[in-house]
Amino acid sequence: MTVVTLSGCGLSEAAPAESLVTYLPGFNGSFPSKHYSGYVGIEKEKHLFYYFIASERNTAEDPVVLWLNGGPGCSSFDGFVYEHGEFFFFIPN
Repeated sequence: MTVVTLSGCGLSEAAPAESLVTYLPGFNGSFPSKHYSGYVGIEKEKHLFYYFIASERNTAEDPVVLWLNGGPGCSSFDGFVYEHGEFFFFIPN
């Protein structure tokens, strides 16, 4: 597991409006903060997926945490949602 704090980067101000997440399958209700999702280009044919959740307190002053874990066959997104308790997924009968 790697956790990096990116303080003062202004990332929440740079999030494009078209990347705003307004719906997640199986999640009913409103989000307590703004969620963004998309891809960051690292090479011509390579992109990294990101899922950004703005602070629920002070987006201008709170640090930004970059959560990286997983490996082949296991996305960092899995670790993010299952290990932090942000969302609980279940399959209805």
